[in-house]
Amino acid sequence: MDKFYYDSKDPADIERHAKGLIGKSFREVMPEATENRSSKGNLGTLLEEHYFGYKPNSEAAPDFADAGVELKVTPYKELKRGKKFSAKERLVLNIINYQDVIKEEFDKSSFYHKNQLLLMVNYLWKEELERLDYPITHAQLFQFPESDLEVIKADWEFIVDKIKAGQAHLLSEGDTSYLGACTKGANKNSLRSQPYSERMAMQRAFSLKGSYMTVILNEYILKGVTTYKKMVDGLGGRRLEEWIVERMNGFTGMTVEELEHRFSVDSTAKSKLSMLASRMLNDTFDDAGKSEEFQKAKIKLKTMRIGMKGKLKEEMSFPNFKYTEIVNQTWEESDLREMFETTKYLFVVFREINADEYVFDRVVMWNMPLKTLDSEVKVVWEETVRRIRNNQADKLPKKSEFSVCHVRPKALKKSDTYPTPFGGAETKKCFWLNREYILQVINGEA
Repeated sequence: MDKFYYDSKDPADIERHAKGLIGKSFREVMPEATENRSSKGNLGTLLEEHYFGYKPNSEAAPDFADAGVELKVTPYKELKRGKKFSAKERLVLNIINYQDVIKEEFDKSSFYHKNQLLLMVNYLWKEELERLDYPITHAQLFQFPESDLEVIKADWEFIVDKIKAGQAHLLSEGDTSYLGACTKGANKNSLRSQPYSERMAMQRAFSLKGSYMTVILNEYILKGVTTYKKMVDGLGGRRLEEWIVERMNGFTGMTVEELEHRFSVDSTAKSKLSMLASRMLNDTFDDAGKSEEFQKAKIKLKTMRIGMKGKLKEEMSFPNFKYTEIVNQTWEESDLREMFETTKYLFVVFREINADEYVFDRVVMWNMPLKTLDSEVKVVWEETVRRIRNNQADKLPKKSEFSVCHVRPKALKKSDTYPTPFGGAETKKCFWLNREYILQVINGEA
């Protein structure tokens, strides 16, 4: 039978044909495919031509136009801790046409028309394999769940509103929850004109965030069952961030003792404030960070304590970096930039009113502004790399040198080390946000 035989007008039959990929490598499916320049790095393009039998195109319509189905071939990986999986990358959808998107409404937009029904073909990425040898493990149709679609619509509208304001050059993946506006181009010189501003803007594409894709992978693709409890029953037309802030502001002015009584929390653990913050969002939750919504939107909940003198009690640390890896990165591709570009932080602020007695003060949803990220933070990162390359891993940027962030150890003990590029070893370190800068963020001054 002709391997291209399927009804291109029937989503179910397209899915049936796609399931013939499961358990095979790309090389087994299409032995005639060759490593040529036009197809390099794009396994989806190869499948389009050699398995589904149509020529790839860049049209606004879905790949299977008569069925309204868009093909997406996407990798996932097994985590080092074993038998746990995550999406390897964000899922890039269609290029954002700054000139046209401002004329659209979501329900009739080119984005929704193209992506409302996806055929997800998932393959397991393994570092030791050549790309044609990656095993294809799953293939199924996917529609956004109704609750997700509500968030995605709000994200889309936020991105479009920013373009309408002449701020396409200020778009950031950290602006939104599930749907991002990721950079899309060969390099930083891939620029496009935008309406309402003479500033050129980086070419960007709508994309589903890696954090969202990881939840979809585990909840729908690998298991087919719900693995995360939903925190939100309905947004009522609001953006997810607006719902969170509105929900938590209802508890403003309550003391920690009152919140403990309200939510029947009896704990002396360090995580007690975080637990109370989670209960404010949903009184059945102990950790909102594990909710489906926080996972998909890549929102990190951080509790902050402001002392009686108006100073912040703590600074904010991030994962340790490896000296031998950071020196081989560029700023544009660095782990630190990627983290700040894609992550949103929910600061839940408690203010001290008497000695060790706190009241819930406010909540702030924040992501690092690109202007700050690509100036102050970039300078600290570059100086860190420069010193490590100069065999000065023991003399990395101090808090007294920079106003936004610095580097210092987070290791439990001094003997907890990472190797340096020069053969020695140095105590593990990470980047920290300065408490003074965080306080400016909380107070709306940064």
